[in-house]
Amino acid sequence: MNYAKILKRAWDILWNYKALWIFGFLLALTTNSGFNGGARGSSHSGTSSQNYGFEIPSEIQDAFDTLSQYFNRVFSPENLPTFIGIGIAIIVFFILLAILFAILHYVSRTALIKMVDTYETSGEKVNWRQGFRLGWSRQAWQLFLINLVIFLPLFLIAVIFMGCAFVPVLLSLVNNNEPSVTGIIATVGMFFLIVFILVIVKVVLSLVMEIIYRECVLKGKGVINAIRDGWKKVFRNLKDIFLMWLILIGIQLGFFLICIPVALMLMFIALLVGGGTGVLIYFLVNTMSTVASWITAGVVGGSLFLIIFSLPMIFLNGLLQTYISSVWTLVFRELNGFELVQNTLPPFTESGKTGENEEIPTSI
Repeated sequence: MNYAKILKRAWDILWNYKALWIFGFLLALTTNSGFNGGARGSSHSGTSSQNYGFEIPSEIQDAFDTLSQYFNRVFSPENLPTFIGIGIAIIVFFILLAILFAILHYVSRTALIKMVDTYETSGEKVNWRQGFRLGWSRQAWQLFLINLVIFLPLFLIAVIFMGCAFVPVLLSLVNNNEPSVTGIIATVGMFFLIVFILVIVKVVLSLVMEIIYRECVLKGKGVINAIRDGWKKVFRNLKDIFLMWLILIGIQLGFFLICIPVALMLMFIALLVGGGTGVLIYFLVNTMSTVASWITAGVVGGSLFLIIFSLPMIFLNGLLQTYISSVWTLVFRELNGFELVQNTLPPFTESGKTGENEEIPTSI
């Protein structure tokens, strides 16, 4: 396998096929997104500034007192049904948002694979609408099922093993009314052993999942057949796949190091814009209500900070995801006997814009 040629070709595809960037951005957005909820209760009843160990300005103390009185009035027992309804609505919203993100994730992953494969097969580029139609397919649903079949049992096994790790300390607690040193050492040892095993499993899966995905998307295989044949292909070509995996790990590490100064610069700009806007809004709204000024300034300033900092970083990560996906698609094609496009077709043909009623060719 010519690693340098594959990496260079994937780089050329990245910079000459801009429609891929949209799906890379969506893939990065939905890959790094999580939905974590938590509740934290607190009470305040005339707490003085001396309790904090330092002198709090009177304006801030007055704002805290006003907020406390406001929350005590709002969160009264008679308003409980309203808050239950709001809580249910929020849960439903996040469930729907999670479903939407899952759909975008698998459609984007499928579209990236098919678009690069189509481009390598025919030299034709498709626009983002046609790319979305390529991704909106049975294979996107099958990729979800592949992850479900593989990762759900692993998650359940990990939960069971983690529970077993706490058995020694629990037994010592039951027998001695307090945890013994032996029980604590056994629990900590088992915990780190399970974490080590999980890391090994993650590394092995990262070697095979990209090949399994392409067995499904490019060869049209079902969930079980794609998983089985993907494993077989990886073990038959373990050296080539492992070396490419190591190269991509190095590329991702280099990308991370490059992004550190970019992230610091974006954070500085986001703090200036978001913080400055928040302070401006605070003084504008402060004439009407101190509580409203704090809340409005925090919401608007925090939102601007997140937008200015997060969107460029997600875009950069999307470029990385596009490049990595293109590399694995080229690797998969070579493993199946397809030469790189430089040896068979003129690179980067601009004439091939597939029409709406025209069938888009797929290889393999």
